[in-house]
Amino acid sequence: MNKSIEQQTTEILDEITLCAQAATIDEQRVREIAGFAREHGRSLVDLLVERSGVGEVQLTCGLASLLDLPSITEEVKEIPEYILGMVSPALAIKNHVIPLREENGKLHVACWNPFDWQSWDDLAHMVGRELERVLCPRSVVERMLKEHYGIGAETVERLLAGRSEEEVKIVGAVTTDLSEADAANEPTVVNLVNQILTEAIRANATDVHFEPYDNKFRIRYRIDGMLEDVSMPVSVSMLKLALVSRVKIMSNLDISEKRLPQDGRCQVALAGQEYDLRVSILPGIHGEAVVIRLQSRQMTAMDLDALGFEQEEQNKTKELITRPHGLVLVTGPTGSGKTTTLYTCLSNITSPETKIITIEDPIEYRADDILQMQVHETIGFSFARALRHMLRHDPDVLLVGEIRDRETADIAIRSSLTGHLVFATLHTNDAASAITRLIDVGIEPFLAASSVHGVLAQRLVRRVCSHCVRELNLKSLSEYEHQLLREAGLIGTASLRKGRGCEKCRFTGYRGRMAIGEVMVMSTAIRRLVQMREPSERIKELACKEGMRTLRESAMLAVKEGKTDISEVLRITQEDL
Repeated sequence: MNKSIEQQTTEILDEITLCAQAATIDEQRVREIAGFAREHGRSLVDLLVERSGVGEVQLTCGLASLLDLPSITEEVKEIPEYILGMVSPALAIKNHVIPLREENGKLHVACWNPFDWQSWDDLAHMVGRELERVLCPRSVVERMLKEHYGIGAETVERLLAGRSEEEVKIVGAVTTDLSEADAANEPTVVNLVNQILTEAIRANATDVHFEPYDNKFRIRYRIDGMLEDVSMPVSVSMLKLALVSRVKIMSNLDISEKRLPQDGRCQVALAGQEYDLRVSILPGIHGEAVVIRLQSRQMTAMDLDALGFEQEEQNKTKELITRPHGLVLVTGPTGSGKTTTLYTCLSNITSPETKIITIEDPIEYRADDILQMQVHETIGFSFARALRHMLRHDPDVLLVGEIRDRETADIAIRSSLTGHLVFATLHTNDAASAITRLIDVGIEPFLAASSVHGVLAQRLVRRVCSHCVRELNLKSLSEYEHQLLREAGLIGTASLRKGRGCEKCRFTGYRGRMAIGEVMVMSTAIRRLVQMREPSERIKELACKEGMRTLRESAMLAVKEGKTDISEVLRITQEDL
């Protein structure tokens, strides 16, 4: 039955008064926000949090008290499957609610807007039972929806409604704008993939993994260097073929080829920000596995301090990159931030008087005033061929994305000996191993000794979350961790920190990463060892005597300053000689 104008007006006035009391702010201010909410079809509860500065928890608890309703302010982790099944994913997501428990014949449902009467009545009718409202902050409701129903649950439910796996098709035009997925009404595999990528970008993930197994289809994000399972509906396993095909179409790969590995790339956009996607397909016994590397195309201005390097490493690196010629190597495993460090170095020396050319595979950052080239092995445009042509353009500085073979190494070294400053990356564990690696690929020791001016080896360690940081409980440490802290003189110091785990850090205790490094500057004594083909252990030993701080020592300094913790140091670094 439709409500009269008087009834609607009374309800609006009551809502304004209650919200003003719950938020403890001026009622006139609430009236202004309510007018804007009606004009734009928004919820007053939502806009109060956005525009008045009142906290979600304060508003939720205040309204619950005034309306005599139960409330919760944290996620409910354990919800029985049969309870979740009482409200379909489509209904739960559409109405921003989640069922919690059944009690005295009533289904208790968490919601964040107690004034949306029409939606509440419609929901009770659709569910077919009496409902009890439990007020809960919107952000908590949304996290529980993702946790218990999974990302894209509504899309999966509607896709599979009355259809088998074979009947699911990829519907919709190919789009590169992920933000369009929010406005899409049709349930398509395109939208589901967009939802997965959108969530990954918002979570600051660097990689998305699609992994098929015998009885499940697993999706994981790599966040701050660690893999995390993504909550997805169990039925998403029925869509694994369609999901992989969609990714192949996005990256211009052959959807009919399922026996061979494939690599591709594409671009997507979200909220005006562009991202490069590097796609790798690997065939397995249960289907094709997919890894998508996410990389922002926008390069923000950075310096070595912002990356996390200690002052001593910064000073040595700045001295190396301002030399007129020579080869400077950056080493570390995949995903250790080598390219970011190199572009940070380039940004420090870019000027109108300097011509800089890079050759990469792929180009991970777009930078102004730098000529960038992309390797295309399929057409014969390799690192070595690109280097030969780069030299004809009279560059001052060269960046080689990776030294992979003798030919590339030889041209890079000879370029550094003929007046060019050359930056390059290598995959080695420490700085000293980079020199022996060059010799292993066929470079003569005297050339390696004379051309290489310095090596920066780096790793990324997770930062302790600043929102839930607390003093470290020494009783929680292992005997070995105690020993390391004792040897470093850190036992009993107030700087030792540990993250408790909160919403901001996804309950890991860590938020963001920072770089640690060891910088080996080539001295006369070190060059002599290289020419004598001494092993990397001897080179490292001498470099340490000359003042090089190892990766482990740099990491321990970060522990001393409260930036990271001892468990992260042990995870990332190996024991020094």
